[in-house]
Amino acid sequence: MKAIKIIMIILLAVAVCACIVPEEPEIPTPTPTQTPATPQSIADAIPTENLPGTFELIAIIDENTPGSMNITEEALSTIAGNLSAGEIKAVQGVYDFEGGAYTVFVTIIECTDSMNAANAVENYKNKPEFEKPPSQTVSRFGKVTFNEHEATEVRRKPQGDGGIRYSYVWSNGDIVVIVEPGTDDRLASMKLAAMTGY
Repeated sequence: MKAIKIIMIILLAVAVCACIVPEEPEIPTPTPTQTPATPQSIADAIPTENLPGTFELIAIIDENTPGSMNITEEALSTIAGNLSAGEIKAVQGVYDFEGGAYTVFVTIIECTDSMNAANAVENYKNKPEFEKPPSQTVSRFGKVTFNEHEATEVRRKPQGDGGIRYSYVWSNGDIVVIVEPGTDDRLASMKLAAMTGY
């Protein structure tokens, strides 16, 4: 019993000494002298090189592009609907596929916040042209995953064309990406969509 008391006293003394050990002074973290990198602009997200399949970039259109087309107004009409998408900025890449057999547009829209971006995607998916499936055996929408997020695959069947075309729409934070009308090469269309990085 004495031995247990002596061991307890020794353990108590060691514990008290451990609590009294002075702390080392905190070393202040140096403040960086470099300016943080500026965020990537939405125009930088338009895929320009090493394009999949036979995609070829024809033009990049933004608010500074001369001509009669107003990309912001066009993007607003694309995402118009019952839900508010707020104010936006937009840029669009125009691509040829298979030597001009298809023209595909990659439209990147920057909204004021993630709620407006999600609303824009819902408005796009609720367009009247998407009410019916493209055929009896193919549903209009599907889910795909790339760049660690989900996107909606939109399946279309243009008049007089035998094949289904695959386009994509999704939001990531305050960004909306629309790749349309897509091509009948599902893998190439999806790779182009993933190349935006969003």
